Amino acid sequence: MFSRMTWRSPLLWGLIGLGLAVIVFALVPFALEARTVASSLLRAQDQAVALKDQLASGDAEGAAASLERLQDDTAEAHRLSSGGMWDFAAKVPWLGRNVEAVQTTSASIDDIAARGLPPLVEAGSSLSVQSFKPKDGQIDVEALATLAPALASASDVLDRNAAEVRSIDAEGLLGPLVRPVLDLQRQVDQADRAADAASRVMQLAPASLGAGGEQNYLLVFQTNAEIRSTGGMGGVYVLLSSENGKITLGEQSSSDLLNRRPDGTRLPDAELSKDEQAAFGTLMGRDVRSTNINPDFPRVAQIWADRGEQAYGVDIDGVISLDAVAMSYVLQGVGAVELDGGEKLTADTALNRLLNGVYLEYENPDDQNAYFEDATGRTFEAVMNGRGDWTKIVSALSDAASERRLQMWFRDKDRQKVVAGTAVAGRVAQLDDTPHVGLYITDSGQGKMQYYLRYDTRVKATTCTADRGQAILVTTSFRNQFSGDPQKAPWYITGKGDRTKKGNQLLTYRLLAPKGGKVTGFTIDGTEQSLASSDVTYKDRPVQYGTLVVKPGEEISVTWRVETAPGADGDGRYFETPGIDTSSNDLRVPSACR
Repeated sequence: MFSRMTWRSPLLWGLIGLGLAVIVFALVPFALEARTVASSLLRAQDQAVALKDQLASGDAEGAAASLERLQDDTAEAHRLSSGGMWDFAAKVPWLGRNVEAVQTTSASIDDIAARGLPPLVEAGSSLSVQSFKPKDGQIDVEALATLAPALASASDVLDRNAAEVRSIDAEGLLGPLVRPVLDLQRQVDQADRAADAASRVMQLAPASLGAGGEQNYLLVFQTNAEIRSTGGMGGVYVLLSSENGKITLGEQSSSDLLNRRPDGTRLPDAELSKDEQAAFGTLMGRDVRSTNINPDFPRVAQIWADRGEQAYGVDIDGVISLDAVAMSYVLQGVGAVELDGGEKLTADTALNRLLNGVYLEYENPDDQNAYFEDATGRTFEAVMNGRGDWTKIVSALSDAASERRLQMWFRDKDRQKVVAGTAVAGRVAQLDDTPHVGLYITDSGQGKMQYYLRYDTRVKATTCTADRGQAILVTTSFRNQFSGDPQKAPWYITGKGDRTKKGNQLLTYRLLAPKGGKVTGFTIDGTEQSLASSDVTYKDRPVQYGTLVVKPGEEISVTWRVETAPGADGDGRYFETPGIDTSSNDLRVPSACR
């Protein structure tokens, strides 16, 4: 019958019209349910924000009420988007992946609300930021230890659901869904990392804060004005001691002390592997100011700790490092700290003073170091005295950790295992098939010019190869914002001019390719360049290195072409040296093999 019909046949058009009508009427309930699901999820988002604030402030009663409302909304969204017409729609070509995305997000959020958040709410006010606040210079380690089970439970639920939400290809969804799903992925991922970090902190807190006896730590202040792979040159070293939650500030010193024995003779060089010498040179073993040319913080911290033990004559149980930007974050919560001479250091003035002003004011390195020691010590004392807004302080430390400005290492292997997989560990080893790419920068001009350096990076996986590897482009724009007369500026800032002209940025870069991959080429402002290295590896990752010169007022664009190992077809991860601007660290690079 249909073979005799034409597109002008009234009967054919009637049948098509009837079919469309049936479909439309069938979709009406589905559309209404979808609208209800969307409304429930939006209400749940509002409740989640309120719950977060209530937990932070210690409002246990308010948090319980918000959780109940949140659970009602997520349960409704999950119920409506499960089974029946939704499962049928999920199998429809093109439409299906969008429906599945809604189902996955609804189920994951409901599970988080039902199983992940209750232990945190039950912990109540003891989980508030105020419970972490030192009192009379002491932290209640026993109170922190009681929170470990709740945080471990929440972390486990968040981790599993974050993986489910992360598996959604947000870019391939309908336009109206792309941004909400991307936002949800980011929010759940942040919550997952925060819960995981908090859980690990609770595991570490009692022993690390000296519940079982005195612990000694080396606090290292890195100055971003003279950039190194982990952030900046180690300028100030402080001995911290902790016993039963009471942390005291001990001896403070410059880098010169950690390079010498108490009698003034130079310490022997740290023993370096052949890979370390090939990738980073021997200077990292001779001078603590250049140890962190190597971006692998656990290795850097071990060398620093060994030097600290010889300098201070005590066992060093761990290393804590932060840069000037991290200190400015902390000052947002602490408020102004008064230095010797009456100067008040604030969050707004910290970067200018610590990374530039001190060098303009003091030519003598001893005077510069004295200023850094004073600023570091006064800020630490303010924190340990419980000053300021602790919600802001904890948030500042969290931001600093996520940007790899705050890093930690423990000599005890069991404690180090707890932090090994987190941002504060700062390791570069790639332990699975997830392709890692890292761009690390070191000053080679022997000045303090990186106060004027800005850079930003775009990373994109462009091609999926026949062997299921990927081609990745890493494009970084470097800008030298120095605008003065380099001949009139202090030599301590511009350098002496023997390595490059005063005012230039002379940078050594190291691009660590994924394990099993390689760097195949690179361009500067579109012009092809020669690769300087081919067989150098560190932690089984190829290392491509070279130098860049950026003149005052100039901007250059560098693009590296990177290949992953065959079969490394998942989303990648990108890391870089934290500069003065917000750091692009641990960014997800969507796979080209989807």
